[in-house]
Amino acid sequence: MVKITSFLKSGLLIIVLGFVSSSCTSEDLPTWGNWYRPAENPVFNTETGNNHDAILFVDTTLEYPYHLVVSGTGCATQTSHHLEKTFLWRTKNFSWSSDSWELISDSYNIGCQYEYDDGVKVNGKYFIYENGIVYTYTGDLEQASGKWKKEGTFPVELADDIGVFYEDGVFHLFGEFGDYPGRPDGTSLAHLTSHTGLGEWVLHDSLAVDANPNGGKKYGVGDPTIIKIKQEYYLYCDFESEGVPYKIMAWKSSSLYNKFEMLGISMEARSDQTKNWDNERVQDGDVAYIPEIDEYVMICNMRDTDGNPGGNFPTLKGFTRVVGFFYSKTGGVADEQKKEAR
Repeated sequence: MVKITSFLKSGLLIIVLGFVSSSCTSEDLPTWGNWYRPAENPVFNTETGNNHDAILFVDTTLEYPYHLVVSGTGCATQTSHHLEKTFLWRTKNFSWSSDSWELISDSYNIGCQYEYDDGVKVNGKYFIYENGIVYTYTGDLEQASGKWKKEGTFPVELADDIGVFYEDGVFHLFGEFGDYPGRPDGTSLAHLTSHTGLGEWVLHDSLAVDANPNGGKKYGVGDPTIIKIKQEYYLYCDFESEGVPYKIMAWKSSSLYNKFEMLGISMEARSDQTKNWDNERVQDGDVAYIPEIDEYVMICNMRDTDGNPGGNFPTLKGFTRVVGFFYSKTGGVADEQKKEAR
């Protein structure tokens, strides 16, 4: 393992009540899991323009247990106010639709980034990770705009577009490692840990999630999200290859320190349909368990290129981008394990 003490600075769903298709893709990759779309078009919101890279915070001790940070268009540096186009939503009762949520801010100021990778809440303190920076805030998210602190760093040259998981006093970071040709992905996901979540990162394995076990750079991976179900860890991440757009791939391991085993594709675009918001790709998932509805949920970025259903997306040309939810009773775990998945 490698101790990181200093590092370079870099210049946080769909089938109508049905399972993911069992047919393989053109690359003959397996499908896996029982994630489904809770509605025909379970898009969270279509009225706020370019939406992507959402982070879902769940804390059932709060009056508003659910908070959602949705990345937008970053900072409008050409204006005098430099407002950050990031969105903060909250709700008391979970729903896949923004109709049941309250928009707290459409210019939520965290760190003037175009996107935010992932976040966790530990002992009342929020941590959000992006572009080698760790932003922190202690208190109510509703009061945090403009008050986030740049308190830590992480080595983007070892792990970029990361997912973070906290357990037993340790922050586990999984992120893109290696260069996937022509795309902002890695050829594998590296695993790093820290006891503070702010620095002193230890690299355990640069091939913790190995998309190319036979060598080469055929597949690209990135933007992982991790959840523990019973005694096993499930990691979902972006997965692509040349000419085949992003989809969400599932992996599993009995330990965060062991290599993850590929399970199969859990979410992918409906490329053969024109009436939905996800005909081109599905990516950037963030997974959580929602006790209120007894479901696992994953909010993903959905991109559409056929101009249908359309919508007003003034910063995008030739495509639309929204976020939407997938549900699963088991987190994707096989049916025979349902009763043990809690």
